[in-house]
Amino acid sequence: MKAYIPLLCTLLLILSACGQHQEVHTAEEAHRPSSSTTDNTPGKHHSDREEPQHHTTPAAPPVDPAGRAQAIREQLQQGIGANGWLPLLAEVSWGDLFVPGDETDWIMAVLEAIHIYVEEADSPLPEEEYRILLSCTSGLDGAYSEGYAGELYSLYVQNPTCFAKIALDELSPEQREQTLYLLLYDWGYYHNLDDSLPYEERLAALTSHLEEEKQGALNASPDVMLFWYEGQSARFLPVNTTGIYAASYTSDHPEVAAVDGQTGTVTAAGPGDAVITLHFEGDGSAQDFTCAVRCTW
Repeated sequence: MKAYIPLLCTLLLILSACGQHQEVHTAEEAHRPSSSTTDNTPGKHHSDREEPQHHTTPAAPPVDPAGRAQAIREQLQQGIGANGWLPLLAEVSWGDLFVPGDETDWIMAVLEAIHIYVEEADSPLPEEEYRILLSCTSGLDGAYSEGYAGELYSLYVQNPTCFAKIALDELSPEQREQTLYLLLYDWGYYHNLDDSLPYEERLAALTSHLEEEKQGALNASPDVMLFWYEGQSARFLPVNTTGIYAASYTSDHPEVAAVDGQTGTVTAAGPGDAVITLHFEGDGSAQDFTCAVRCTW
C-alpha cells in the first residue's frame, strides 16, 4: 500500500498542471480578436475575407409642385424674368400657380412674363426651354389658351425646325395634340387656312408643314407677316444656317412694307401687300427666300 502513495502523488501533480494549462488557454481565448475584427498591422495577411461594402445612392427628393409654384410667384414679385424661373415651370401645373382669394392672377402674370421673354430674345431660345414651353400646354383654357397660342406661334417663327422636332418627336401624344391644337390658331390665320375645313384637314396641313420643317433645310422665317398699324415691325431671318454667310433684303413695295437691307427688320408703312426678298449667300450657294406681308388698317 505504501508503494502506491508516491505514484498517486505523481498523478495528482500531472492533473493539476493540466488544469492550469487549460485555464491559461481559456484566458488567451478570451482576449483573442474575433474573426470579425480586422487587424490593420502592416504586412500582416488575413485569411478571413472582408465583407463587401454596399453603397446605396440616396433617393431623389420628391418634387414639391406647391413649393415650385410658390418659388415662381416669389420671383415674379421680385421682378425676375422668365429666364430665371422657367425650369421650375416644368414641375408644376397651371393650377398650382392659382392662389384662392389672391388679387393677382398668377397664371396671367406667368404668361405675360413668358411673352416678354420670347419677344425680347435676341436669338431663338435654347432647345431645353422649347421643350418646357411646348410641354406645358395642358390645363389652359379660354383667354389663357388663346394667349399661349400666340407664344407658341412666336416660338415656331423663331426656330421652325427646333419647334417641329420637339412637337412631333418628343412630346407625349396628349401634349402633342394640345400643342398642335394651339399652334393651329395662329398658323392657320397667318397662312389663310380656310376655317370652314374640318379640323382634321387643317391639322393635317399643319402637321405636313412641320414634317418638312423638321428636316432642317436652309430656309427663312417667317414666310408670312401681318401688320395692323403703321410702324409695327418684325424681323425676317435665315434659319438652319452654318458657317459665314451674307444676307441682304429688298421690298417690292416699300410704301407698304419697308425693310432694313442689312438686319431684315420689316416695318409697316401703309395698307396693302408687299413681298420681302432675302438674298442669301453662304454654305457654298446663293438662294432667295420670300416673305409675304399684309398691312391692314
